[in-house]
Amino acid sequence: MDFELLKKQIQDAQIALKTNVDGAQAKAVEASEKANGLIAELALNKDASTKNAVELDLLRKDLNTLSANVNKPGVKTETKLMSFEDSFYIAAKEKQAEIDSILASGGRMAGPLVLNLKAIGLNTTVEAIGSASQVSITQNTGIISDIRTRITSYLTRVSQAALAIDNPIAMWMEMVDSTGTPIFIAEAAEKTEIGVRFEERNRKAKKIAVFSKITTEFLRYLPQLVSHIQNFMMKRVDIATENQLFTGDGTGNNLKGVMLDATLFTGGDLNAKVANPTGWDVMLGVISQVRKASGVTNGIYVKGGIVDVLLSTKDADDRYILPAGVTINAQGEVSAFGVPLIRTEANLGSFDFMGGDLRVINVGFTGNMTVQIEMSGDDFVKNLKTILVEQELVQFVSANDTQVLVKGLLVDAIAELDSAA
Repeated sequence: MDFELLKKQIQDAQIALKTNVDGAQAKAVEASEKANGLIAELALNKDASTKNAVELDLLRKDLNTLSANVNKPGVKTETKLMSFEDSFYIAAKEKQAEIDSILASGGRMAGPLVLNLKAIGLNTTVEAIGSASQVSITQNTGIISDIRTRITSYLTRVSQAALAIDNPIAMWMEMVDSTGTPIFIAEAAEKTEIGVRFEERNRKAKKIAVFSKITTEFLRYLPQLVSHIQNFMMKRVDIATENQLFTGDGTGNNLKGVMLDATLFTGGDLNAKVANPTGWDVMLGVISQVRKASGVTNGIYVKGGIVDVLLSTKDADDRYILPAGVTINAQGEVSAFGVPLIRTEANLGSFDFMGGDLRVINVGFTGNMTVQIEMSGDDFVKNLKTILVEQELVQFVSANDTQVLVKGLLVDAIAELDSAA
């Protein structure tokens, strides 16, 4: 009787239920059926039941706990985004036998070790990693001091969590050429017909991948391996991806950046109507322009230096000028007239800002991120492994929504608002 294997399956089902991953209920049902089947089988065999009494008792307790969690109100069956660490550890646990085999054979590998990381939330905060002690006069603290890189913010604002695609080409439908106008009518009068044409649009996802060399020892200390992948490899992938999401030219293997879709700043109702306009008036102009385009501004990406210039603006008596509609919270985050100004060091091309109704920006990831560990070249004689991280994504904005995204250069935008121009 393989009680350990069944116990592991129940534990995995518990983790799946706890993290609300896809198929959690199915895993729990499968584990329950196998456990109940084994219990029923042993009940017919008194000798086997007596011999395995302790294991059976533990199995019943695990099964009762699993059944309680399956039937618990509010358990969700939809995919829930997990942290990189949680997803990595679950994937590594599934491959533990392969990892142990590699370590036991001195680093030899029969083929690539592939970790399929499921339902990962992007831009996750880095948690403290655990320590792994060694019998030595030194102790491994588990701490890796990372090279500092810029903070990314793009994917925390757009609708990437709401878009899941399984194929490398994203398709959406656009409504075009609407006809007819509803009117109020008398009883029994002929009704007005309205119509619209739907057209299919699609865009191909693009892949980004990086590889790095690690020692075989990294496989012994998963916290360091997680830290290396997340803080060194994935961080650089995030930065390169964010630049592409803003300014990719859409050709070849490049994403189409949102700056190509956004419309130029005009200021909406404030165009040529503001006396002595400032940068703060420009932010209000973005809100006005988006509103006229039937959108609601929920964020404006602004070059970090531009935000600092706005905050440091003074009058002729060297007093700071801060409009009543501008607020700064305890974390130093700035809002202008109820809209967050999102500081970014990303490449915005020749523009200083881009914002509006950011919900119309769709970013989707095809499949799951994969981490592959393999030997390459002379890795074996150097006790090294090659680690490859890949992800594939697509970005698109419907032609109906480009008007609610606004871009501009601060100097030019101020000139657009100036009533004296």
